[in-house]
Amino acid sequence: MIGGRGRGNFRNFKPNQPHGAIFWNGGNSALNAEPFSVRGAPLNQPAYGSNHFGLTFVGAPYIPKLLENDTKDFLFFTLADNRTSSPFTQYGTVPTAEERAGDLSALTNQQGKPIIIYDPQTGQPFANNTIPAQRIAPQATALLSYIPLPNLPGQAQNYQRITTAQNNTTNLGVRYMRSFGQNAGSPIMGMIRQFMGQGGNHWQQSINGNFNYSHTASDQLNIFPVLGGKEQMHQYSVQAGYSLSKGKFINNLNLGWNRSNLQLTNYFTNATDIASQIGINIFNGQAASPLNYGLPNLVMNQFTGFNEQQPNFHINQTISVSESSSWIHKKNNFRFGGDFRRVHLDMIGATSNSTGTFYFTGLYTQAPGTNENTSGALADSGSSLADLLLGLPQQTAIQAPYQKAYLRENVFDLYGQDTWQALPNFTIMAGLRYEYFSPYSEKDDRLVNLDVGNDFTSVVPVMPNGVGPYSGKFPRTLIEPEHLDFSPRLGFAWRAVKDTVVRAGYGINFANGQYVKFVQNFAFQPPFADVQTNEATSGADITLANGFPGPQKVGNYAVNKNYRLPYVQVWNLDVQHTFPLGIVLNVGYNGSKGTRLDIVSAPGRTATESLSGYYYDWEDSIAFSNFNALAVRLRKRMQNGIALGATYTYSHSIDNASSIGGNGGTGLTVAQNWQNLLAEESNSSFDVRHNLRGDFVYELPFGPDTHLLTSGNWISHTLANISLSGTFQFATGEPLTPAYAAAVADVARGSAGSLRPDRVPGVSITQGGGSLQSWFNRAAFSEPAGTYGTASRYSIPGPGTVSVDASFSKSIRFGDFRNLELRATANNVFNTVQYAGVDTTLGSATYGQVTSAATMRQFTFLGRYRF
Repeated sequence: MIGGRGRGNFRNFKPNQPHGAIFWNGGNSALNAEPFSVRGAPLNQPAYGSNHFGLTFVGAPYIPKLLENDTKDFLFFTLADNRTSSPFTQYGTVPTAEERAGDLSALTNQQGKPIIIYDPQTGQPFANNTIPAQRIAPQATALLSYIPLPNLPGQAQNYQRITTAQNNTTNLGVRYMRSFGQNAGSPIMGMIRQFMGQGGNHWQQSINGNFNYSHTASDQLNIFPVLGGKEQMHQYSVQAGYSLSKGKFINNLNLGWNRSNLQLTNYFTNATDIASQIGINIFNGQAASPLNYGLPNLVMNQFTGFNEQQPNFHINQTISVSESSSWIHKKNNFRFGGDFRRVHLDMIGATSNSTGTFYFTGLYTQAPGTNENTSGALADSGSSLADLLLGLPQQTAIQAPYQKAYLRENVFDLYGQDTWQALPNFTIMAGLRYEYFSPYSEKDDRLVNLDVGNDFTSVVPVMPNGVGPYSGKFPRTLIEPEHLDFSPRLGFAWRAVKDTVVRAGYGINFANGQYVKFVQNFAFQPPFADVQTNEATSGADITLANGFPGPQKVGNYAVNKNYRLPYVQVWNLDVQHTFPLGIVLNVGYNGSKGTRLDIVSAPGRTATESLSGYYYDWEDSIAFSNFNALAVRLRKRMQNGIALGATYTYSHSIDNASSIGGNGGTGLTVAQNWQNLLAEESNSSFDVRHNLRGDFVYELPFGPDTHLLTSGNWISHTLANISLSGTFQFATGEPLTPAYAAAVADVARGSAGSLRPDRVPGVSITQGGGSLQSWFNRAAFSEPAGTYGTASRYSIPGPGTVSVDASFSKSIRFGDFRNLELRATANNVFNTVQYAGVDTTLGSATYGQVTSAATMRQFTFLGRYRF
């Protein structure tokens, strides 16, 4: 509730009496608007809905004749369950029955021109553009049987899957508190007094214990039904704490244990070696681990890709100790403490390619002499589908673990902070935090990095504590740890004149999320995993039936041994002025600068090959980012039942990083040109230039203590405590990147997905765009004239946001601590169509088109009884 009537306080709160709440929150698709169809075809959406319900209880324990009128103990209990089914609608482009049989006479490019299919054995077009049946690989026929036939007209987006995804979650939580010592009272009231700095003159002590459990089970759906999977997670946490306080001094000691168990499987995991059954030899005749069972991925540049759900099993366990203290002394408020965490991460299958991937580009069926950067959407010869039918991939890749990895990490930090009221109208806050994050080690030292030399043209595998020929000795973690990560904090608040406050601050934050990505790849490199990248243009003899000749001795991933953790400097300045009638205006500036950010490249490559003979990604911390934002916020505080506010932000963020916020690894798109990383500088992926957000509350003026119908009769009570509220957002969209999915030259370099087109000078990206069939001007991009494209990352404006949500609520009071709240909420209340997905992949049949829309109007309802 935003500033409404009936503000809560603790004046009449009786901690030895039971309090709590029972609630239900949910909705049903029968009341929702029909989803928007980007193809115009009817969407017969199956029924879906959500039901979230539970209860919360707080109060003193009570056992008749044994434990009554207890004032020293306090118990929290919560139980909640969430049963949700959500709509799943996706479009794809799939081959027709005739095309699967080899008849490609109807295959055209995006301009409507026929695509001629050449016979790789003769160099001449196939007769009638049809591949003879005896030339079609049986493995291709078997794989295509798992791709449904078209169920919509047309050549592009001719398939649609409509279904629902199930998600069930159960949460249980218990917290026990006990106070003891001289003048011990209710622990909950003691917490409140401590928070307000109102401790007594005697030492007060309390202990607490917490237990939480959650279970989640969900569907992992795919556009092709057989490629989905199931996810299940169990999470447990136990915490114990001890608190000691006297006067204005408080000390807290906490011990914690957390454990999560994740199991993510596809429909074949641990059940069926489906690849072998259809004649695809993934592991060179060796028995596959049941954990790696599944269909291989297919990357094609004219049809929707074939992406199997990759299995993932991991157990994450953390043991923690934390200590914190606070002391208010005269005009200073001191806070200091520290934390230690021991992390155990046991996992297998965390790679994104356990079942193998085949790349089909049209290399074998294009006309001799074709530009290798030609987009499949514009090509007039060669087809990735034709290459698939012939069983001729350009590249294969796999990273399949042999065994589980047992990863370990230590983290600790120390901090101190002082808030000093230097003058009645001027307060300074200063603090310093020290953090140490150890890179992960493996219990049995089963990790591998690569030592690189000779300008990345030479690579040698190195294991923990090993010595590389180029970089010398490697530590056990394969990454040198950092010992000097200090994060200062500085801020002030100054009441410059009456009703005007100036605030400013500066700080540094370190990111350590990369470490877990690094070790997930280190743990699954040769000889601890089957890692291969086989490229036909470099001489690999690969087919769809036998695409993986044998494991490599050198892996596909490396990190700079001297990798430094990224850090971000943040600063802000805000001026707030309060006008009459409770109107508050804030004008603020926020800025940040990211240094040593993460970037992934594919080094040691020429235009067509890898000079080292191996295809590997290289990760380093040499990227940067810059963010600047101006925010204007205007708020009308609650008065006469009305409150509203809005914030307009103009911002711009640029970077050349592969990730912002700390997630490295092989799952990222690598830099286009490893020798020119500054060419990656562009808008950030999250760059939203204009953003207006707001909210409002209107409390109807009926009922006691209001303006109208104050008599207290049944009409007065019926219309009392009713409010209308809502939120709105109008924002420009996040930018999108033009790129190739599988261009011949791009795949030949072993960096599929990194190539971008050329930007055509003088041609507007947005001219003629904004429609379903043409979101942006495709003429603004062309095939690269050289090895690499000139178009920037994130240079295409994405769809914006127009969102208005509204709620209608009624509160009924039955006493000081009993009330019933009823609420109905409409998300996207005006049922505004918002485009969500745009295909920016050159070579795709839907390149430049809108591929999905956001959710239309949905209703949810809430009922909550508090006592």
